[in-house]
Amino acid sequence: MLSGAPDLSIHKATERKRRLVHFAFGACALLIGPLGRVGSAALAATALFYNALLAPALGLDRGYRRRGEGRWGGLTTYPLAVLLLVVLTPGQVAAGGWVVLATVDPVAAAVGTRWPRPRVPGHPAKSLVGTVAGFFAGAVACTGLFLFLGEAHALPAAVGAAAAGAVAEALPLPIEDNLTVAAAAALALLPWFA
Repeated sequence: MLSGAPDLSIHKATERKRRLVHFAFGACALLIGPLGRVGSAALAATALFYNALLAPALGLDRGYRRRGEGRWGGLTTYPLAVLLLVVLTPGQVAAGGWVVLATVDPVAAAVGTRWPRPRVPGHPAKSLVGTVAGFFAGAVACTGLFLFLGEAHALPAAVGAAAAGAVAEALPLPIEDNLTVAAAAALALLPWFA
């Protein structure tokens, strides 16, 4: 390997770990019912504290923090987005938005890396195949969550949330996509659960 060249195997390993963390924390959306709003907010706030302050201070985030990622990058905005969902929206909306966030972004990234063409119009860093895969994964995960919760409108609500989340993930916005995906999914779910 050339001196000064980035080690792509480390980058790939870091991205795999990040995707696993994305999925694993998303599974905690199943706990919104048993934990309630206060318990779920405490869980999200704990993750936010850990990712923003504790892990960087102790060097515990080396395996999954991207090189050059600031303290307010994706590792911090994900639990912040979940905290905002839990505090600002009804339980079903928070759970659905959380699951969409947990699946759309990592699936779109994984598939888009494998099949980078065609690109999303207006956003050369995003793959259309990845965006579609993220949408389907988000729809399946959110539908499964709503069926588990016994929600009557599981499929249409989940499809709308996943579509909104996938579009938000693909847009070239100047704000961290964890926040936009969660917000878009929540807005799509509100009419179903308000």
